[in-house]
Amino acid sequence: MVLNAKRFVNTISTVKIINMRLKVKKKTVKLCDLEAGSLFMTPDKSCLALKSEYRTEKGAIEAFIVGSGEFFWGGTSDPKEQVNLEVLEVKVK
Repeated sequence: MVLNAKRFVNTISTVKIINMRLKVKKKTVKLCDLEAGSLFMTPDKSCLALKSEYRTEKGAIEAFIVGSGEFFWGGTSDPKEQVNLEVLEVKVK
């Protein structure tokens, strides 16, 4: 699945629009196996989020929902379950 997106970049006095393509991989991977800084979606494609390099004191991966900035739990409240959630990796092209 390919999603089209536009990103606004502020340069000194000009705003440029950069066209980006988001490629959603078809095979799921565990959240813990993604690189820090990776974008990912839930398998039902209802949520786009970003994985950080940090973890909470209880071991949950600090990942954030792109649209709201909320912490991503993926429907669970258990850190061990959240770390092992199956997600779809998203690549920016």
